[in-house]
Amino acid sequence: MPQDDNGTGSGAGTGNGRSHGRRIDRRTYLAGAGAVGLAAAAGCTGNGGGGTTINILTWEEFREMEENIEETLDVSINIEASASSSTMFQRWNQGADEEFDIAVPNNNLVPRFLESGLIAPVDTNAVTSYDGIYDKFQQFVDQQFTQDGDAYGVPIRWGWYGYSYDTRNVPEHDPSYRVMFEEDYIDADLSGNIVMYDEANKTMPVAALYLAEARDDPSYREALEGEEMTFSEEQINEMQDLLVEQKSRLQGYISKDPRFISGFTQGNFLVGHSGRNETIEMRTSGEDWVEFVVPQEGAMAWYETAVVSAASDNTETAWEVVNEFIAPENGAALARAGFSPSCNPDVAEELSEEQNELYGRISPERLEEFIPFKDIADDVERKYSNAWNNVKAA
Repeated sequence: MPQDDNGTGSGAGTGNGRSHGRRIDRRTYLAGAGAVGLAAAAGCTGNGGGGTTINILTWEEFREMEENIEETLDVSINIEASASSSTMFQRWNQGADEEFDIAVPNNNLVPRFLESGLIAPVDTNAVTSYDGIYDKFQQFVDQQFTQDGDAYGVPIRWGWYGYSYDTRNVPEHDPSYRVMFEEDYIDADLSGNIVMYDEANKTMPVAALYLAEARDDPSYREALEGEEMTFSEEQINEMQDLLVEQKSRLQGYISKDPRFISGFTQGNFLVGHSGRNETIEMRTSGEDWVEFVVPQEGAMAWYETAVVSAASDNTETAWEVVNEFIAPENGAALARAGFSPSCNPDVAEELSEEQNELYGRISPERLEEFIPFKDIADDVERKYSNAWNNVKAA
């Protein structure tokens, strides 16, 4: 699955990356840097594949839909795979929005595209499946990137974070982040057998969710639930202290999902903060001893969101392509490729019973457990980054 700032694995790109120009208007940037030669015109036609050419900056797994979409819409699709959502934004903010018609960043990056004037509002006439996506994701769109009544992105697929554990060595227990922070929570010695993500915007929220429950202080969770993360300086200090204290129990931090999977299967650790995707991939490969749980404190979630360039000459066709991303047949192909459920529950009709159990239809009630990743508020971003640096240096 995609690695992001995300990583959130798929999706999961959650890096704050403010130094990459979130508040800089792209055209101001280009005026200073020189726009000539940065990008070709978007939406050129006639590359021999039939119809209009739509250029897409997205994740590798989207190639699974390419041929079927071309046949369905009589278009030609050029896909360039990206390693992170922040890279997608950086490139578009430096002129690549003239080259690509569509990008599919994680949800927390979409506000940056919108603030920089890079994306067009959703064409609801072209995206006929929009009303079919889970209501919760429509609510997320309203909260995170709707402006003057217009939505500016379409949720495509999603996933969530909790932790995985080795059932051969870790006893069954009530799922809780306490397993990562409290030595006596379960009857097993986990010292040196726990891993966390090597990324502030995945690991700091775990500390916040734990503290919200452990201290019976809902303000930590509330700080995660607005348009941005809005921790106070005191909360950031408490999160930092908790994570520094935790380090004596850790095997280490892991930044890439393949390393997580290889380390887990080799027995290098017993409990790991992880995305559900990693566990599904492992179980699909026969590692049935891996168990993934959503802690009682809640879980952070990512969802990839398709956006269309405001500079595209083919916005209607681009939105028709986006619509195909969540059409049942194509959405099922994407789900199988990335072990991630679609934001359109109708995709489940194209999946087998076993596939649905792993990455198919999700009960709408379960969606209430999840909090979408988002940027950290500007006024505390530096303190937040410094706190994570202090944790790593401790």
